Amino acid sequence: MSDEPFFSVVVFLVLFLFVTCFSCIYSLGTRRKVVFTVKEKGTLTHGYSNDRNGTVYTNFMIYTKDNRAFKNVNSFWFWKWRSTELQAQMKVGKTYSALIYGWRIGAFNVYPNIVSVKEVKSNNKKHRK
Repeated sequence: MSDEPFFSVVVFLVLFLFVTCFSCIYSLGTRRKVVFTVKEKGTLTHGYSNDRNGTVYTNFMIYTKDNRAFKNVNSFWFWKWRSTELQAQMKVGKTYSALIYGWRIGAFNVYPNIVSVKEVKSNNKKHRK
């Protein structure tokens, strides 16, 4: 009787646990609050598709007036499943306080992810004359 199938299962489980733990530590360990004003909303498509069987990924993106970029995708670790609604909620020209996680790593096309936002109300009141 061969131990090869057992060994393969153990290797798979160890790799799975490593990736899961890394993902959790990255997501929860890099979270922070930021404030930004939305300059533009869009999508970023990456991957390839030469035919209907190709793999293409699309992320919602938020571009800010101070030239930062954030992705807006669902997140298991923050139990966030409403990225589409969050994207629709944010308006160009408005300022938001946001909980984000992750780093910008240009070489790997990685962006911080927005978890939640709250609009920052301006204290500037216009007086009518």
